[in-house]
Amino acid sequence: MIYAMSDIHGCMKEFGEALDGVDLTDRTSKLILLGDYCDQGPESLQVYRKIMELQRLYPGQVIALRGNHEEMLIEYVDNVHDEGYTRGWMLADSDLATARSFLGAEGLREVKHLLALRRFEDAYKLTVDRMKKGHGEVLAWIRQLPYTYESPFGQVFVHAGIDEEAGEWWKVGTPVEFFTEMRPEHIGESFYLDIIAGHVSTEAASGIPGHRGIWHDGASHYYVDGDVLKNRSVAVLRYDEKTGRYSGEGLIEDL
Repeated sequence: MIYAMSDIHGCMKEFGEALDGVDLTDRTSKLILLGDYCDQGPESLQVYRKIMELQRLYPGQVIALRGNHEEMLIEYVDNVHDEGYTRGWMLADSDLATARSFLGAEGLREVKHLLALRRFEDAYKLTVDRMKKGHGEVLAWIRQLPYTYESPFGQVFVHAGIDEEAGEWWKVGTPVEFFTEMRPEHIGESFYLDIIAGHVSTEAASGIPGHRGIWHDGASHYYVDGDVLKNRSVAVLRYDEKTGRYSGEGLIEDL
Protein backbone atom coordinates (compact mmCIF):
# COMPACT_ATOMS: atom_id res chain seq x y z
CA MET A 1 0.00 0.00 0.00
CA ILE A 2 1.13 3.53 -0.74
CA TYR A 3 -0.23 6.34 1.42
CA ALA A 4 0.08 10.01 0.49
CA MET A 5 -0.56 13.15 2.57
CA SER A 6 0.14 16.82 1.98
CA ASP A 7 0.07 20.27 3.60
CA ILE A 8 0.17 19.43 7.30
CA HIS A 9 1.06 23.04 8.14
CA GLY A 10 2.02 22.60 11.77
CA CYS A 11 -1.20 20.79 12.73
CA MET A 12 0.13 17.93 14.84
CA LYS A 13 -3.24 16.71 16.10
CA GLU A 14 -4.65 16.33 12.60
CA PHE A 15 -1.44 14.73 11.39
CA GLY A 16 -1.57 12.20 14.22
CA GLU A 17 -5.17 11.34 13.43
CA ALA A 18 -4.25 10.75 9.78
CA LEU A 19 -1.32 8.55 10.80
CA ASP A 20 -3.72 6.34 12.76
CA GLY A 21 -4.96 5.07 9.38
CA VAL A 22 -1.47 4.30 8.06
CA ASP A 23 0.04 0.83 8.51
CA LEU A 24 3.75 0.51 7.80
CA THR A 25 4.36 -2.62 9.85
CA ASP A 26 4.55 -4.91 6.82
CA ARG A 27 7.84 -3.19 5.86
CA THR A 28 6.70 -2.90 2.23
CA SER A 29 4.11 -0.13 2.44
CA LYS A 30 5.19 3.46 1.93
CA LEU A 31 4.07 6.84 3.21
CA ILE A 32 4.72 9.72 0.80
CA LEU A 33 4.50 13.18 2.36
CA LEU A 34 4.10 15.92 -0.24
CA GLY A 35 5.49 18.92 1.61
CA ASP A 36 4.38 22.01 3.51
CA TYR A 37 4.86 20.73 7.04
CA CYS A 38 5.28 24.15 8.66
CA ASP A 39 3.57 27.55 9.03
CA GLN A 40 -0.02 28.48 9.89
CA GLY A 41 -0.58 25.83 12.58
CA PRO A 42 1.04 25.91 16.05
CA GLU A 43 3.38 22.90 15.94
CA SER A 44 5.69 23.12 12.94
CA LEU A 45 8.77 21.84 14.78
CA GLN A 46 6.83 18.94 16.27
CA VAL A 47 5.60 17.93 12.81
CA TYR A 48 9.14 17.95 11.45
CA ARG A 49 10.44 15.88 14.35
CA LYS A 50 7.58 13.40 13.97
CA ILE A 51 8.40 12.87 10.30
CA MET A 52 12.08 12.42 11.14
CA GLU A 53 11.11 9.88 13.80
CA LEU A 54 8.97 7.96 11.32
CA GLN A 55 11.89 7.81 8.90
CA ARG A 56 14.07 6.34 11.66
CA LEU A 57 11.42 3.80 12.64
CA TYR A 58 10.59 2.76 9.06
CA PRO A 59 13.78 3.21 7.01
CA GLY A 60 13.09 3.51 3.30
CA GLN A 61 9.32 3.53 3.83
CA VAL A 62 8.67 7.20 4.62
CA ILE A 63 9.43 9.63 1.79
CA ALA A 64 9.23 13.33 2.68
CA LEU A 65 9.21 15.85 -0.18
CA ARG A 66 9.65 19.59 0.08
CA GLY A 67 6.94 22.16 -0.47
CA ASN A 68 6.99 25.90 -0.99
CA HIS A 69 6.82 26.47 2.77
CA GLU A 70 10.03 24.46 3.24
CA GLU A 71 11.59 26.69 0.58
CA MET A 72 10.32 29.73 2.47
CA LEU A 73 11.71 28.45 5.78
CA ILE A 74 15.19 27.94 4.34
CA GLU A 75 15.02 31.38 2.72
CA TYR A 76 13.92 32.76 6.11
CA VAL A 77 17.04 31.31 7.73
CA ASP A 78 19.48 32.18 4.95
CA ASN A 79 18.48 35.84 4.62
CA VAL A 80 19.04 36.79 8.25
CA HIS A 81 21.87 39.16 7.35
CA ASP A 82 19.77 40.99 4.78
CA GLU A 83 18.10 43.84 6.67
CA GLY A 84 15.72 44.34 3.77
CA TYR A 85 14.28 40.86 4.37
CA THR A 86 13.15 41.55 7.92
CA ARG A 87 9.71 42.78 6.89
CA GLY A 88 9.38 39.75 4.62
CA TRP A 89 10.08 37.53 7.61
CA MET A 90 7.44 39.26 9.73
CA LEU A 91 4.80 38.99 7.02
CA ALA A 92 5.63 35.40 6.09
CA ASP A 93 5.44 34.02 9.63
CA SER A 94 2.02 35.27 10.66
CA ASP A 95 1.75 35.66 14.45
CA LEU A 96 5.18 33.99 14.67
CA ALA A 97 3.42 30.64 14.28
CA THR A 98 6.48 28.79 13.03
CA ALA A 99 9.08 30.72 15.02
CA ARG A 100 7.33 30.15 18.34
CA SER A 101 7.38 26.36 17.80
CA PHE A 102 11.18 26.51 17.45
CA LEU A 103 11.88 29.14 20.12
CA GLY A 104 10.43 27.81 23.34
CA ALA A 105 8.92 30.03 26.04
CA GLU A 106 12.10 31.92 26.99
CA GLY A 107 13.16 32.60 23.43
CA LEU A 108 9.68 33.73 22.49
CA ARG A 109 9.63 36.23 25.38
CA GLU A 110 12.93 37.71 24.20
CA VAL A 111 11.72 38.02 20.61
CA LYS A 112 8.44 39.60 21.65
CA HIS A 113 10.34 42.08 23.82
CA LEU A 114 12.53 43.09 20.88
CA LEU A 115 9.50 43.45 18.65
CA ALA A 116 7.80 45.63 21.26
CA LEU A 117 10.87 47.88 21.11
CA ARG A 118 10.57 47.88 17.32
CA ARG A 119 13.99 46.26 17.06
CA PHE A 120 12.79 44.11 14.19
CA GLU A 121 16.18 43.17 12.76
CA ASP A 122 17.42 42.06 16.19
CA ALA A 123 14.27 39.99 16.74
CA TYR A 124 14.74 38.30 13.38
CA LYS A 125 18.41 37.55 14.05
CA LEU A 126 17.69 36.19 17.51
CA THR A 127 14.98 33.92 16.14
CA VAL A 128 17.23 32.44 13.47
CA ASP A 129 20.13 32.09 15.88
CA ARG A 130 17.95 30.12 18.32
CA MET A 131 16.64 27.96 15.46
CA LYS A 132 20.15 27.15 14.25
CA LYS A 133 21.62 26.47 17.70
CA GLY A 134 18.68 24.53 19.09
CA HIS A 135 17.43 22.69 16.01
CA GLY A 136 20.24 22.68 13.49
CA GLU A 137 19.68 19.03 12.64
CA VAL A 138 16.08 19.77 11.69
CA LEU A 139 17.14 22.58 9.37
CA ALA A 140 19.80 20.33 7.83
CA TRP A 141 17.16 17.63 7.27
CA ILE A 142 14.84 20.13 5.56
CA ARG A 143 17.64 21.22 3.22
CA GLN A 144 18.09 17.71 1.86
CA LEU A 145 14.41 17.03 1.11
CA PRO A 146 13.85 16.03 -2.54
CA TYR A 147 11.29 17.66 -4.82
CA THR A 148 9.77 14.51 -6.33
CA TYR A 149 9.40 10.78 -5.86
CA GLU A 150 8.73 8.45 -8.79
CA SER A 151 7.22 5.09 -7.85
CA PRO A 152 7.64 1.85 -9.81
CA PHE A 153 3.88 1.96 -10.52
CA GLY A 154 3.81 4.79 -13.03
CA GLN A 155 3.38 7.66 -10.55
CA VAL A 156 5.19 10.85 -9.69
CA PHE A 157 4.57 12.42 -6.29
CA VAL A 158 5.26 16.15 -5.99
CA HIS A 159 4.12 19.07 -3.87
CA ALA A 160 2.63 21.20 -6.65
CA GLY A 161 3.27 19.93 -10.17
CA ILE A 162 5.66 19.22 -13.04
CA ASP A 163 6.12 20.56 -16.56
CA GLU A 164 4.01 18.06 -18.44
CA GLU A 165 4.81 19.74 -21.75
CA ALA A 166 8.36 18.45 -21.31
CA GLY A 167 7.02 14.87 -21.60
CA GLU A 168 9.52 12.21 -20.60
CA TRP A 169 12.09 14.97 -20.01
CA TRP A 170 10.08 16.45 -17.13
CA LYS A 171 12.83 15.69 -14.59
CA VAL A 172 15.26 18.07 -16.27
CA GLY A 173 12.71 20.27 -18.03
CA THR A 174 10.66 21.32 -15.01
CA PRO A 175 11.73 24.64 -13.44
CA VAL A 176 12.36 24.13 -9.72
CA GLU A 177 9.59 26.56 -8.76
CA PHE A 178 7.03 24.39 -10.61
CA PHE A 179 7.68 21.54 -8.17
CA THR A 180 6.65 23.66 -5.19
CA GLU A 181 4.46 26.48 -6.52
CA MET A 182 2.73 25.38 -9.74
CA ARG A 183 -1.05 25.80 -9.80
CA PRO A 184 -3.24 23.18 -11.54
CA GLU A 185 -2.75 23.76 -15.28
CA HIS A 186 -3.44 20.47 -17.04
CA ILE A 187 -6.74 19.39 -15.50
CA GLY A 188 -8.39 16.68 -17.60
CA GLU A 189 -5.28 16.10 -19.71
CA SER A 190 -3.49 12.75 -19.86
CA PHE A 191 0.16 12.23 -19.03
CA TYR A 192 2.20 9.04 -19.17
CA LEU A 193 2.45 9.08 -15.36
CA ASP A 194 -0.16 9.63 -12.68
CA ILE A 195 0.69 12.91 -10.94
CA ILE A 196 -0.12 13.04 -7.23
CA ALA A 197 0.13 16.55 -5.79
CA GLY A 198 -1.04 18.76 -2.94
CA HIS A 199 -0.43 22.51 -2.52
CA VAL A 200 -4.03 23.59 -3.19
CA SER A 201 -7.38 22.71 -1.71
CA THR A 202 -9.30 20.11 -3.66
CA GLU A 203 -12.18 22.57 -3.67
CA ALA A 204 -9.99 24.94 -5.71
CA ALA A 205 -8.55 22.19 -7.92
CA SER A 206 -11.94 20.68 -8.72
CA GLY A 207 -14.05 23.83 -8.80
CA ILE A 208 -16.62 21.94 -6.72
CA PRO A 209 -17.83 24.04 -3.75
CA GLY A 210 -17.18 22.27 -0.46
CA HIS A 211 -15.11 19.44 -1.92
CA ARG A 212 -12.55 18.04 0.49
CA GLY A 213 -10.24 15.06 0.72
CA ILE A 214 -8.98 13.65 -2.58
CA TRP A 215 -9.94 14.73 -6.09
CA HIS A 216 -9.22 12.94 -9.40
CA ASP A 217 -9.66 14.88 -12.63
CA GLY A 218 -10.60 11.77 -14.61
CA ALA A 219 -7.24 11.78 -16.37
CA SER A 220 -3.76 11.76 -14.83
CA HIS A 221 -4.05 14.03 -11.81
CA TYR A 222 -4.83 13.23 -8.19
CA TYR A 223 -4.94 16.12 -5.74
CA VAL A 224 -4.56 15.62 -1.99
CA ASP A 225 -6.35 18.38 -0.09
CA GLY A 226 -4.14 21.19 1.18
CA ASP A 227 -6.58 23.05 3.44
CA VAL A 228 -6.04 21.49 6.86
CA LEU A 229 -6.88 24.71 8.72
CA LYS A 230 -10.33 24.93 7.14
CA ASN A 231 -11.19 21.24 7.15
CA ARG A 232 -9.40 20.31 10.40
CA SER A 233 -8.14 17.08 8.88
CA VAL A 234 -5.19 15.83 6.85
CA ALA A 235 -6.42 13.92 3.80
CA VAL A 236 -4.94 10.51 2.98
CA LEU A 237 -4.76 9.05 -0.51
CA ARG A 238 -4.26 5.28 -0.67
CA TYR A 239 -2.99 3.27 -3.62
CA ASP A 240 -3.24 -0.52 -3.65
CA GLU A 241 -0.39 -1.89 -5.76
CA LYS A 242 -2.16 -5.24 -6.15
CA THR A 243 -5.34 -3.83 -7.67
CA GLY A 244 -3.97 -0.60 -9.10
CA ARG A 245 -6.81 1.34 -7.48
CA TYR A 246 -6.83 4.58 -5.52
CA SER A 247 -9.06 5.36 -2.56
CA GLY A 248 -9.58 8.14 -0.05
CA GLU A 249 -12.17 10.52 1.32
CA GLY A 250 -13.84 12.49 -1.46
CA LEU A 251 -12.53 10.24 -4.21
CA ILE A 252 -15.15 8.81 -6.56
CA GLU A 253 -14.08 5.38 -7.75
CA ASP A 254 -13.27 5.14 -11.45
CA LEU A 255 -15.75 3.07 -13.37
